[in-house]
Amino acid sequence: MFVARNQELQSLQKLYAKKSFQFAVLYGRRRVGKTTLINEFCKDKKAIYFVAVQSTMKENLEVLSAQILSVLAPNAPRNPFGSFR
Repeated sequence: MFVARNQELQSLQKLYAKKSFQFAVLYGRRRVGKTTLINEFCKDKKAIYFVAVQSTMKENLEVLSAQILSVLAPNAPRNPFGSFR
């Protein structure tokens, strides 16, 4: 259930509607609904949502590569990117 984050959701929607690149930083205490807010915002959009885990940079890059390719090039081979750049 998504409750009481409508103002933040509207702010994200306004940024998304702009024609130029936008960057939003979402921060706050633990367990206040940041992930739920992001998931709700991404629900009806073509989006890539990635959360790095405490692992190696190589493993995180492999997971990120797979997620990006699955959205932007679903039929492409799943070769991991060589770097985060």
